[in-house]
Amino acid sequence: MAINKLENGKWRHDYRVNGIRRYRQFRTKAEALAHELQINTAKSGGTLVDTRKGGKIRFHDLYLEWLDRVERVGAKGQRPASPVTVAGYRRIYERHMQEHFENRTLAGVTLSVINEWLVTFATDDARRRAYRQLGRMLQYAVDSGYLAANPARNATINNVPTPAPVREPAALTAGQLMMLAERAAEGGRYAGQSHEAYRLLILFAGTTGLRWSEVSGLKAGALSFGENPQVVVRSTLVPVDGRLELRETTKGRKPRTVPIPASIAAELEVHAKGLTSGGLVFTSPSGTELRASNFARRVFHPAVARCREADSTFPEIVFHDLRRTAVTLAVSAGANVKLVQQIAGHSSAVTTLDVYAQLFAHDAQSSARAVDALLNGQRV
Repeated sequence: MAINKLENGKWRHDYRVNGIRRYRQFRTKAEALAHELQINTAKSGGTLVDTRKGGKIRFHDLYLEWLDRVERVGAKGQRPASPVTVAGYRRIYERHMQEHFENRTLAGVTLSVINEWLVTFATDDARRRAYRQLGRMLQYAVDSGYLAANPARNATINNVPTPAPVREPAALTAGQLMMLAERAAEGGRYAGQSHEAYRLLILFAGTTGLRWSEVSGLKAGALSFGENPQVVVRSTLVPVDGRLELRETTKGRKPRTVPIPASIAAELEVHAKGLTSGGLVFTSPSGTELRASNFARRVFHPAVARCREADSTFPEIVFHDLRRTAVTLAVSAGANVKLVQQIAGHSSAVTTLDVYAQLFAHDAQSSARAVDALLNGQRV
């Protein structure tokens, strides 16, 4: 690298980026020296890139390259993303990003352009999801040497607040869980068209903590009965671009074993009798796969509404709250955190404690009283 004075009185800084010669002209030698210092600092920090690449690559081409990587090895390069995740990325791009960015160069996706895009959203949740994906895509461009910096990694300047939750998560008592199960068995929206399996489904989900995709994708071969009934959670039924796909994997990518209360296991054994090991345990009355939106609209929410009519204290819940119900019942029964981790399907007990800390906090006084009883017993 060198700084030379030109015949026109200006100063030129010659340098190299990725082995390619570059140069810039400045009015004074001081400006050229300042630029040299900036280049040397960027080189030592490993952040020196040819920013002209960003002016040649279309945003849509970056999207295709990034999505291909996500499908192959995932966003972090550790494992391929699930089809559900990839479909979600594709949906966000097509709905919220393609119209605004498709034909822009990467260098043209500036902070002002991003801010103009952010005001077009109707909801904070959609804005936050799309902005987060844009940040991931542009960070990939930075890591690939297409951009020097990521203009979508400044939520303070771009003002993308995390939306307030629409409602607080809730959990049912054992009595409320039984009531909900009975109402679901009455036919949901179609009152009088009983489907007893829906009662069992609600009780099973509310005591084992399986996610909807795990309940709807549960195979008979995953159940074992006898003295210690349990379910090995290893398959899920997930929607991909509008189609239901049965996958031999869970959200955590690893099978987990969850105990089943004996009374529910006894009903499950009768219900699953005659099913092949690969047969789905829970289906619609016509024997088809269960779809979350249909079940919620036709069965679950109408059953919740009837429970609330009968009991003013009954919380307004969604199906996912049955996971919280299972954890709450387990904690109330004295389960330790490792068992709760199994039920919740978390990769770490630390995650379980973070998510359900308030449940264990409620046991603080009961624990103190138990210790006090031990101490008093020793005094006697």
